[in-house]
Amino acid sequence: MLTYSTRTIGLIGNVWTPEGTEKLQTLIVEKGKITRVIDGRGDLSAMPEIVLIELDAETVIFPGLINLHTHSGYNILPIWESHQVWTNRFQWRNNAAYKQQIGGLLEYIRQGWTADKGLMLATSLAEVDKAHAIISEIQAVAGGTAIIQETLDLDAENADDRSFIIRNTGDQEDLPIPAADEVNSVVDFYRPNIVPAGESTEDTSGWEPVAQPAYASWVASVNNNNSPYYATLIHVGEGKTGFVKGSSLDPYSRKEVDLLFRSLQTDIPDPGKLGGSRLGITHGCGIDLDNEAWLELVRSTQISWVWSPVSNLLLYRDTLDIRRLLEKGVNVCLGSDWSPSGSKHVKDELKFARFVNQLLDLQISDGELFRMVTTGPAQALGLAQSGSIREGGNADLFVLRRPRATDDALTALIDSSDAAIEFVMVNGRIVFGLTCYFETGLKVDYQAFPAEEGEEVGKRGVSINSELAFDLRGSLQIMDTLLERYGVTVLREPGLRRTRFMAADDKVYRDRISALRDELTHLYWS
Repeated sequence: MLTYSTRTIGLIGNVWTPEGTEKLQTLIVEKGKITRVIDGRGDLSAMPEIVLIELDAETVIFPGLINLHTHSGYNILPIWESHQVWTNRFQWRNNAAYKQQIGGLLEYIRQGWTADKGLMLATSLAEVDKAHAIISEIQAVAGGTAIIQETLDLDAENADDRSFIIRNTGDQEDLPIPAADEVNSVVDFYRPNIVPAGESTEDTSGWEPVAQPAYASWVASVNNNNSPYYATLIHVGEGKTGFVKGSSLDPYSRKEVDLLFRSLQTDIPDPGKLGGSRLGITHGCGIDLDNEAWLELVRSTQISWVWSPVSNLLLYRDTLDIRRLLEKGVNVCLGSDWSPSGSKHVKDELKFARFVNQLLDLQISDGELFRMVTTGPAQALGLAQSGSIREGGNADLFVLRRPRATDDALTALIDSSDAAIEFVMVNGRIVFGLTCYFETGLKVDYQAFPAEEGEEVGKRGVSINSELAFDLRGSLQIMDTLLERYGVTVLREPGLRRTRFMAADDKVYRDRISALRDELTHLYWS
């Protein structure tokens, strides 16, 4: 359902260039593309119909961010307080409290509410799905995201119903990639050979990984010249690494990664096909970083890595020594994971990654961290038109106001909150931002956020394609009714609320991330 502006737009301002420098440029945006990049203030007198947006010196135009690890269907939920430090993801996924507080709640929102006669909502299940998806996308786009891993599981819908205001790896036309191909997102290549008890103290050393059908399907695609899977993003080896002070390795996570690498060598005879598979490993905490053969396999076959330090450290108080992969030339990306145990959006993940980098002395530059949310994930997906601002590229970008006029562009981006983002453009259309950008020049229809959603988001609006007939205020009321009902009838906890759209408005979220920072800082400096 992505559309572009019917007006030609001229943006004049400081641009973060593909060369990694800040430069005054004029961008001409037409039909969803950046058709011209002119150094300095371009002479646009020959284009009298152009809508001109001239930005001041305290703003910077950045390419839209790319998030290759998120379960955005959960992103209406606040951070989950499990009060435990886990060893492996299959422990908490089988935990009774998690199943009720997170899994059961999401299932209720997705479909179970129709059986609850106490709601009497005058809306269809399809409308709830649409509301859920769009609300999830708004949270991502508020952080400057332009491409996100599949919004929701809407495979039963038409392609136009799988994405709304943001590019989506589940929709070929959004990226774009050939219509016959797809980006394959997999949660489980492997599962343990037993049903975990769901306790953080459970010993995982006796577990053995069992390949799931998704693995066989992917191998068949690779051996079939990577058809139908254009790229594949997999979860594997998620657990403790033993890298963070006081932690120890999860043996089951090591077994998953070792089994994957052994299987790649036996099940895919042609390394060239594996190299063309655009495989991205999410988490991969179990990798043996002292195994040169495994590291060389990753490098030589161009496997990408998706690092989610917030989620790793909230759940496991551990994360991967990512510098070891970077030193081997591995393409590393950042992903926000999900709101129950992750960051608000990938911009906040970038901020936390820099904190981890400094705390653990990983010696990663700000430029390298920025690459992890732009050109790195674009490379992982094989998307030449995304990740940077250049002629012929997708007009996916956002404008950020420096909190301090003296800040360089990357410092301003990483240090600032999402309140510093003035507007976000996806496919040449401003979809989220301060209302002044909708009301002047472009005169785009937008919907304002209710005041109770927060001070910062209250200054902003969101533009939704009119064909979707989406009512922001009414949809938020639906979501709030569903959460409140579940809290009262199932959790016996009145007052269950959605997470806020923006980190700047979400004190609960900010306090939890701050507490994690404090805990880690105390661990290393006490």
